[in-house]
Amino acid sequence: MMITIGSDHRGYELKSEIIKHFSDLQWLDVGTDSKDRVDYPFFAKKVCRNILNGKSSLGILIFLRLTSNLSQFIK
Repeated sequence: MMITIGSDHRGYELKSEIIKHFSDLQWLDVGTDSKDRVDYPFFAKKVCRNILNGKSSLGILIFLRLTSNLSQFIK
């Protein structure tokens, strides 16, 4: 099973650790590839596109600012 993973610059380190920790899984890393500032929608679209096109079965998005902004709605 292929898993697409993407992050913004704030989630880069966590994304790298997830891939390293779960090295027995198949990963399709769509970026970002550094801590340089990027806009998250670009990478979110890549993850979603890979799932919709059948390139992967699952997707993981790591956007730390977005997550913190949405945390008020998660119970």
